[in-house]
Amino acid sequence: MRELQYADAGMDMKKYMLCLFKKIPFVLVTAVLGAMLGALVYTVVRTVPESEREYSAFSKIYLDFAADETGEIYQEYNGYTWNDLMVTDPILDLTMANLSADYAREEVMAATEATILSDLRLLTVTITTHNAERTDAILAATDRALESYGKQAKEFIEVQTIQTTQAKLVVADSRMVQAVLVGLLIGLALSLLAVNLYYVMDDRIRVASDVRKVTNMSFFGYLLAGDGFERDYENHIVYLKERLGNVQVYDAVQEAPLQGEKLEELRRADGVVLTVPYGKMHGTYLSYLLEQLATQECNVCGVAIRDADEKFLRMYYGGIKA
Repeated sequence: MRELQYADAGMDMKKYMLCLFKKIPFVLVTAVLGAMLGALVYTVVRTVPESEREYSAFSKIYLDFAADETGEIYQEYNGYTWNDLMVTDPILDLTMANLSADYAREEVMAATEATILSDLRLLTVTITTHNAERTDAILAATDRALESYGKQAKEFIEVQTIQTTQAKLVVADSRMVQAVLVGLLIGLALSLLAVNLYYVMDDRIRVASDVRKVTNMSFFGYLLAGDGFERDYENHIVYLKERLGNVQVYDAVQEAPLQGEKLEELRRADGVVLTVPYGKMHGTYLSYLLEQLATQECNVCGVAIRDADEKFLRMYYGGIKA
């Protein structure tokens, strides 16, 4: 028997990868759940309360400037000028005159944006509020105000509304795909981390290398139905009985301590072969059991693993033929 040195023994990577392969369904399910959770969280965060939703509408206004050989009028009415004019007198006064008393100047000023893109004669007026009806009302009032202003101002022959839209809910760019991918990656990472931690902490006996971490006694092989593995174990038992005589096989169970009658049989035997259940006994318990048997002066000659997973072992050892 040897002192447990798991940190120094390292990890059996081949056994680890085979065990990990069995957990692929768990990893995939967790990744899918992570993707679904990501979509759910994004949907909840992205859902804007009714009181905070924004509705926007716009109009296209054609500006028919009066004749001006110097071109100064065109330069004065650029994009920045119109954005200022829309929220100051006289246009704002004209706009407010077209609205009912429950509309405040501050609300109209905050809702209005005027933009000229490439053509100085084409003005785009955008109204944005938290209510569709108020958006439409302010836009209609603004259009009428601009048309009235065009008749009053000497710089224009006419200001005409050529296009107008109804208020629509402002929808942010969708990031659903990104949210799903992030959730998928997080679920995948967490599941792999959980599986890694599980197998790092798991010291259950499955293969010979697990036994060697606990004891330097001989490993007698595996007990299972099938040629190759079972025959090795039987050959070792036959040889041991020929050499020692009375050899007892003790099928250890982690949940069942040694009974007095069985312990007496093991003490009287010339040799003891200890079998441990595949994947059901921890290395720490096997070390404890070997120490107890040694204290009782039982001559333990070796260890075998019973009820082994034949498919797992054939993948682990690369196939064993009879």
